[in-house]
Amino acid sequence: MPDLSATPTTSDTRSTVPVRRLAIVLLGTLLTGLVGGLVWLWLAQPAEWEGRDGGLVLTEAAARGQFSVVVVFVLVGVIASVVSGWVTARLLPDLGWLAVPLVAVLSAVAAVVAWRVGVELGPPDPSTVAGVADGDRVPARLAVDNVAPFLVWPIFGLVGVIGATWSDGRRDARPGDRGAGAEVSERFEPRQHG
Repeated sequence: MPDLSATPTTSDTRSTVPVRRLAIVLLGTLLTGLVGGLVWLWLAQPAEWEGRDGGLVLTEAAARGQFSVVVVFVLVGVIASVVSGWVTARLLPDLGWLAVPLVAVLSAVAAVVAWRVGVELGPPDPSTVAGVADGDRVPARLAVDNVAPFLVWPIFGLVGVIGATWSDGRRDARPGDRGAGAEVSERFEPRQHG
């Protein structure tokens, strides 16, 4: 029977800390996608189809709304991914270079989650709306019809990792600090004899 009163050793707790932090990052990714999708839904102004002669027509002026929906998705992704990449790099500094593919994949997952949240909770397909009279306006469904807006999320997630790594390096290299490089430079400086 296992001894439940025994306290975990230091090596046991150290091995679980990265797992906990990784779980926090994974949950944070899903939350980032969920919140990103809700913000996209809130800020996006989709094109409006107009009811005419028993059908729906998308005017040229309203067609700009289709482009603005994608722009809002990209802008939400830029902000969410930079923050998410920064937080991931801060929570998992011991990953080293593995943080790069991790953040790229997690940012892509967040983009897909945000897209699905926006599409599912957004307006329905205008062709499925019944009882549209002449002059009625029906919002278009939120859509991202290209892969490029999805690639923005991982790219800016990596910008967040770079920013976190750079700020760590700047903090370690403050003037007057005797960081890890100080010992090396002291060893290779010529000594004055005499």
